[in-house]
Amino acid sequence: MKSNKAYFFITPALIFLSVFAFIPMLLIFYFSFLKYNVFEASQFTFFDNYIKLFGDAHFWRTLLNSLVYLIVTPILIILSLTLALMVRQTCRGSKVFRTMYFLPVITPIVIVGIIWRWIFSEETGLMNYLLSLISIPKISWLSHYPTNIISVMILTIWRGLGYYMVIFLAGLAVISKEMEEAAKLDGANYFQQVFYILIPLLKPTITLIFVISGTAAIKIFAELYILIPGAPIDNKTLMLYLYRHAFERFDLGYGSAIGVILFLLTLGFSYMNVKLMERE
Repeated sequence: MKSNKAYFFITPALIFLSVFAFIPMLLIFYFSFLKYNVFEASQFTFFDNYIKLFGDAHFWRTLLNSLVYLIVTPILIILSLTLALMVRQTCRGSKVFRTMYFLPVITPIVIVGIIWRWIFSEETGLMNYLLSLISIPKISWLSHYPTNIISVMILTIWRGLGYYMVIFLAGLAVISKEMEEAAKLDGANYFQQVFYILIPLLKPTITLIFVISGTAAIKIFAELYILIPGAPIDNKTLMLYLYRHAFERFDLGYGSAIGVILFLLTLGFSYMNVKLMERE
């Protein structure tokens, strides 16, 4: 009887996930074996899309950019953990700082992108102005590779810090204060407490953030689309290459094949990180 009640309550969620997640996922796998354009009749081509994909230089270039973009993940973990440790203590102003660091997370990405396009503007941007004060020549932040990718990485890091800081604060909140007090009595300084007590106990939280931020980095789209819209496709990531074929050229078969590769890449990255942390 209890199990029947459980099924009754999870049925709406299962229907929602089936319609908007599981069925579309299966259709993407199916479409990847078709020559499918919205203006033409579909044709089953077996593995032709994948054969074409592996011989596509643009695919390999955007895939490399997606992997390079994963650099933001360890940077985000280090900086967000540092912020969490800084605002962890309840004192005057701590809530204000937590709110300030979290504001970029709730700010619409379009507004954020416009602001950072102005900051990175080569002629009138704030970044080049500050560099000119210390006699550093102008940098082409948005028009040349790899500085344009680095610019988007900076935006991603700035926007994600507050979100991952909150997750670390939740992880720190469940750590017993007695362990830190015992370490103090044993003569451990602050950095020894962080590296030998807090970080080992935060491994599950670090794993979670590594998977979430890494998956988001592989699937990065909005920041690139807004910040460097006119950049060549070889300067962008696999997600933008998928968008070009599926929604600009309406080649849904080839776009679906790219989507399958992106899904497998994301799944493999998440599985690898979880297994590595379990082994440690």
